[in-house]
This record gives sequence, structure tokens and C-alpha cells, in this order.
Amino acid sequence: MRDRFRMNEKGGVAVSLYRMKYKDQTGFYRKEESLPGKYAFLSQKETPRCPCFHGSFTLEAAVILPLLACFFVSVLFFFRVMQIEIIVQKTLDDTGRKLAVYLAEKEGEFGLLEAEALFLKELAGKDLPERYIENGRFGILLLSSQFDEQEVALEATYRIKLPVQMFAINGLFVRQKAVCRKWNGWKPAGAEGDDAEWVYITETGRAYHREDTCSYLDLSIRSVKPELLDDLRNENGGKYYPCSQCVNAEKTNGNVYITNYGDRYHNDLNCSGIKRTIYMVRLEDVGSRVPCKRCGT
Repeated sequence: MRDRFRMNEKGGVAVSLYRMKYKDQTGFYRKEESLPGKYAFLSQKETPRCPCFHGSFTLEAAVILPLLACFFVSVLFFFRVMQIEIIVQKTLDDTGRKLAVYLAEKEGEFGLLEAEALFLKELAGKDLPERYIENGRFGILLLSSQFDEQEVALEATYRIKLPVQMFAINGLFVRQKAVCRKWNGWKPAGAEGDDAEWVYITETGRAYHREDTCSYLDLSIRSVKPELLDDLRNENGGKYYPCSQCVNAEKTNGNVYITNYGDRYHNDLNCSGIKRTIYMVRLEDVGSRVPCKRCGT
């Protein structure tokens, strides 16, 4: 038994089972103890593990934990920035609406200073802008705002303070804008002093119309019996098919509704397929709508 050897836990030289009895509580061999006979060469004190690894976990934690803390603070601060932007945007919208009324009634009596005063009054009592924006609500500038004959364009610029100073970043710069049309009344198309060209659009239509009597706008709805649909034709000679929105697969009860130029029949008089909400707008405000094939040329 004394002649058998095994590898120690450090992967070093083979150590006899006899020698294992001479370890003290620290795991090392004491100098004054020696092994008898042919095992005397193993009696020297073992070298401990490399002391450079002592405290390595503490060092790693000291480096990683601050980085993790900065990451989580940045994520939480992102939502705080969103809250501040929502508050400032709502205040801009409210201020723009009020200015749109004031400037229409008292042309020339309102300027940038009056707009800033009204904006700060609307923003008073809001806690987040005071805490996180540089110089509080007075750090929000409206210097780039514009006022013309038709619109009020408010543009706010400010800088949000960072919770932790990182590198050379001096806060977060934010720019927000709100545009409102003045409440200057309505003038009929072609009236004196109104050079704009007015057209007609619907909520869901993809075309604009130059005449309010266009057949696409004036639907001429009429009620007919369902059994007559096979023989009826619209003004273009087409047949009438069931509406996908208000006509179900079951047999239609009672009369149905058709139009002179449409190709669908409807069960519900309030169906969006035959309902028209018409708006009169300037030609420059029609967006991506195209001219009507009947009245747009």
C-alpha cells in the first residue's frame, strides 16, 4: 500500500498514499516532517497555486458590474426621454391650436415672444421637463418657429441631461415640431382674395374631383327589389354584384340599394360603399390622390 502512488489534485508529481497523511490543515507539507526511507525526496514543501489568481473574481466584478449598471440605466432613461417628448409635443400642439385662433383674429399682434410665453404657461406644472431638461422649461427654445398667412409652425429645441456623464456627450439634443392651420374662415372657390384652387375628396377615395356634381360623388341611391337585379344595369352597362361588406351569403330580405354608376348592391343604407363624406380642400392638400377620370381633366 505504501508503494502505490497516485496523481495529486494539482496534476503534479505522483504522491504516495503514505505521504498524504502528513498534510496539515492548510493543505501543504510542513518542513519539519519528512518521509522515511526511499520517500525522503518527497518531503519538501509543495508550491501553492499561482498567487496571481487570488482576487481575480473581485477584479472582474469590479469591471463588469459598473458596465451592467450603465446599460440598465440607459434602457430606463430611454423611456424617460419618451415621456418628456410626449409632454413637450402635447404642449406644442395645444399652443399651436390656440395661436391658430389668436393669430386669425388679431393678425400682427402676436409674435415669437408671445408664442414662447403661451408655451411656457401651458408647460407650467410639468415635473419631468423641469428635472431632466437643461435649465428646466426655460431651456426649451422656439427660435425656429414660423408664422405665415395660413399656418402656425412651432419648432422646439432643447437638450436633455444624461443621468450619467459618459465620455464627451453633453446631453441629448431633441427637436420637435407642430403645425396648425389658422382659423381664418372659409372663402368660396374663386372668391376675391382667394387664389387657391379647391377640389373635393372623400375619406377613402383615391381620387380628387373638381366638381361636386361628379357622378362619383352624387351617387343617386335608389331602392329596388332583389328579384330585379338580374335585369338591371348601371349607366356603364354593367351588372350589380353583392357588396362584400353588407351583403352576407344568406338570401337578401327586403329591398336592396344600388347607384347609377356603381356595380354593387347593398343591404345597409349606411354601408361605407354607398356613404360619401365629402371634403372641400385646396388642390395642394390632396396628397397622393389622382385626378378623377370624369371631372378631373
